[in-house]
Amino acid sequence: MIEASNDEQMPDVNAGSLRDFLGPWSANMAKLVLNEVEWRLRLMAELRGKLDVVGVDEVRELQPLFKRGLWMFGPEFESADFTANVGMTKVIRQLFKDPKAVGSRNRPDFVVRPNSSIGLYACPSYDGAHEVNGVHSLAIIELKTTGRELGEAERLQVLKYVKELRNRGCFKAETRVDCYVLGEHVERGEEEPTQHNPRTTVTLMRYETLLERAESRLLNMYDKIKDAPFLMDGAPKTEGQSAWPTTMNGVEAA
Repeated sequence: MIEASNDEQMPDVNAGSLRDFLGPWSANMAKLVLNEVEWRLRLMAELRGKLDVVGVDEVRELQPLFKRGLWMFGPEFESADFTANVGMTKVIRQLFKDPKAVGSRNRPDFVVRPNSSIGLYACPSYDGAHEVNGVHSLAIIELKTTGRELGEAERLQVLKYVKELRNRGCFKAETRVDCYVLGEHVERGEEEPTQHNPRTTVTLMRYETLLERAESRLLNMYDKIKDAPFLMDGAPKTEGQSAWPTTMNGVEAA
């Protein structure tokens, strides 16, 4: 008999099924994958809960989650190399001429505005000697508070960030820049991504659309197990309680 995690004895029939399921897996790899899936489901549950409140102030608290939540935007963001870029964040903060904006001292890794927060996540490029020589890809994520509609003004605003960063030499001409502005509603006709040069794309997106994409990427698992105890006991683990596995796909998790 195999002992269950709650110290009860697992019936032999269940133990056999468990052995068959885990046969191709090492214990560490199984734990790694399950931790990853659990975190992603927790993150989605947390987003859904907070975004139900109109004018939610917690939108500021959601930005840090996107350090580990870029996967929701698509497989191209699965790389563990995407990290918050504090240097670029300082440039954008200076653009607003508000270096002491609320939260700036406590959260140097993103910009806090009255009705939004802005995070910049960069993936490095490498030269022939495998040394970092700039930025290969940049993701700019702006989270707008709920109850607002996104349109042309928000699209133009995020392009100002790109222009300022380019003028400051923060990235090269060949750097791919993906900008996402998230809100509760998007004006009719503004939903499609727009390309502003061969390497820069801006997408206005509803939070609900992002969550639907994330659920699809997890094979709609959220709906199937949304009543699971670990999704009912609160938010994703906070700093110091990280549920993140130590490695994924052979890459150390930061």
